[in-house]
Amino acid sequence: MSVANAPQTASPDDFHTLELLTTQALEAAKSGDWDRVDACYEARGIKLAGCSIDRAHAQRLLEMDDQVRAAIVVAQAGLSCLLADASQARRNLRQLREIHGQGETGHGSMHHEA
Repeated sequence: MSVANAPQTASPDDFHTLELLTTQALEAAKSGDWDRVDACYEARGIKLAGCSIDRAHAQRLLEMDDQVRAAIVVAQAGLSCLLADASQARRNLRQLREIHGQGETGHGSMHHEA
């Protein structure tokens, strides 16, 4: 990479913007707004492509990224539990239908008798 194409060292304003985008991504991850998390990281990536940051600032961003990652792991664990609960409920309903001789009805359909 030539000197003319080398990224400029990030200014304090640049780092503030990078940190703000990462903080917004963390808040979005905690609230489950995954599109916003993606948008924040996309904007941060574009900003990072145009500048270079020192080791201390990079470490700060990595620490914040770890917090985002932890929020994602918590959300994944919650979703796994919900999926397991839904699967168990589906099995229980199937067993009840079999006990009552109804067999399988269409997935997601409901019967309504007038």
